[in-house]
Parts: sequence; structure tokens; C-alpha cells
Amino acid sequence: MAAPISPARLSLLVAVVLAPLVVVAATPLTGTLGPTVLAAIATAGSLRRGAPAMWRMAASSTIVALLAALIPTTGPALPVLGTALVVLTSLATSALPRVGLTSSGGMVVTIGALLVINPVVTPADAAGPWAAALVITLVVGATSAWIAGILSAALRGRTLPEPDLPTPTIPYSILLAVLAGSFTLVCLLVFPDSNAWWTVLTIAIVLQPTRDRLWSKLGARLLGTLVGGGVAAILGLVLPPAIAPAILGLLALAANVVLTVRGAPYWQSATAVTITVVMLTFDRGDLLQGDLQRILFTASAAGATALAVVLLDVLPGARSTPRAG
Repeated sequence: MAAPISPARLSLLVAVVLAPLVVVAATPLTGTLGPTVLAAIATAGSLRRGAPAMWRMAASSTIVALLAALIPTTGPALPVLGTALVVLTSLATSALPRVGLTSSGGMVVTIGALLVINPVVTPADAAGPWAAALVITLVVGATSAWIAGILSAALRGRTLPEPDLPTPTIPYSILLAVLAGSFTLVCLLVFPDSNAWWTVLTIAIVLQPTRDRLWSKLGARLLGTLVGGGVAAILGLVLPPAIAPAILGLLALAANVVLTVRGAPYWQSATAVTITVVMLTFDRGDLLQGDLQRILFTASAAGATALAVVLLDVLPGARSTPRAG
């Protein structure tokens, strides 16, 4: 019978898995942390489905990162191409609900939204758009491959909680494409070069293949964002300047990996993810402002997602009701 993972082994494993992110955070490549962290969450979040799932998520993250990094160079075509990428990647998630990988697929969709809405800065920008896109792709790809390889080897023969896979009751990929695509287009037209991509992340996390799971995720997501946002705000106020937010972000990411492996309640993971992204994508000077933006973006996107699912229930019934007389 396969042995469970001991706390000591799990702690060492998490430290090794996250080593590339520590390296990125300590170099001029720190601007790539946003998409790289999303790719890391997508890859590590697939571990309960085995090595093939992790490698597929790593490859998908890398391809989407390359395409999304190039799209901002297209000028006036950016809103159309950026929205198209998010829509197509959303539709590509159609098979994921059957294997319990909706959250990982949502992270991949969000990588595209982040890079087209708020392009990252790299040391290679001066060499041209292709060079910058290549740097982003290499960082995302190498980190994802490292995580997939280490976890595949370390967890061989170990037991992990099996994901619960209820029968879908929501047209998941279509609804994700409509909602994520619509928010991406609005962000590109109205809020370019901003943190509004968080709305797409919220949609990708909250939206689930079944209504029961969606309402559960909705509450947990809002709770996790409020708790995580509050913790991030307090840390931003009380920590001495010598402590970089990136260090705390990586610690929160490590906690998220542990929570995922242990099958912890989602609100705990949402809290860790919120702290991770806030700490890794904001400078100390604008951390509090960015934290407030995250909460507002989460509330608006979660509300739109809930409304869309309610309309799925209401509109078909309204159309099928016979007219009076």
C-alpha cells in the first residue's frame, strides 16, 4: 500500500519545488513573477491527477504565455487578439471538468489575461518584443517544468486525496469564455495596463462545473479574498522596509501548495493565493491601493459570475412558459 506524505518530507518538497521562484524574485526577472506564479499554481494544482496532468498544464501555461506576451505588440489589434486568446483558452477547458482540473485550467486562462491587460517588464524589453516574449516564456516554461518534474518524481507511490468529480450541471467552458472574454475586452478598452486582470482570475476560480460547487466556491472565494487582503494590508503596514513583500508572497505560495496536497477547505487556499499575488505583484509603496483594488475586482467579477448562473436557471424557464391567452 502506498505510504502517505510525512510533514517533514512535504516541507522539504515544497522548498525544492519553489526554489526557481525564489531565484526569479531575487533577480531582475522579478517582473515575470505574476505569470510564473500562476503557472506554478496551475502545474502544482494538478498533482492529484498525476504526472501527465502536471506536464500538460506546464506545457499549456508556456504556450499561452508566449502568445499573450506577443499580443501587446500588435497595437490597435490588441483588444481583439487579447480577447480572442482568453476566449479560445477558455473554450479549451471543456474537457477539464471531467478530470477535476477546472482550477488549473482557470490559472492558464488567467496567464493570458494578465499578460495582455498588464504586460510585464523584463530586462530584455530593450532588445525588442520577441526577446521580451522569449524571456517570459522561458521563465514560465522552466519553472513549470521544474515543478512538474520534481513533483512527479517525489510523489511516485504516494497517496493523495482523490478529487470529487460530480456530474457537471453548468456549461462550464462556454460560460467561462463569455465571462472571461467580456471582462478581458472591457479591461483592455477601459483599464489597460492595470490590475483589472484580477477580475478574470476571480471568474476562473469562482466558476465551477456544478451549481452547488459554484455557490460554495463563491462564498469561499470572497471570504479568502477578504481575509487574505486584510492580512496583506496589515503586513504592508507593520513590516520593516528591509523585508521584501516577495518573501512573504513565496511563503504564502508554499502554504498554498501544502493546503492543496492536504485537500484543505478552499477558503484557506484562497486566502493564501490572495496574499501570494498581492505580495508578488505590487511594490510596497502601492501595496495597500492594490490590495483594495483586488477586493473590489473580486466582488464585481464574483457578482457577475453569480448573476450569469442565476440567469441560466431563469431565462430557459421564462422562454418555455406559455403566453397567456
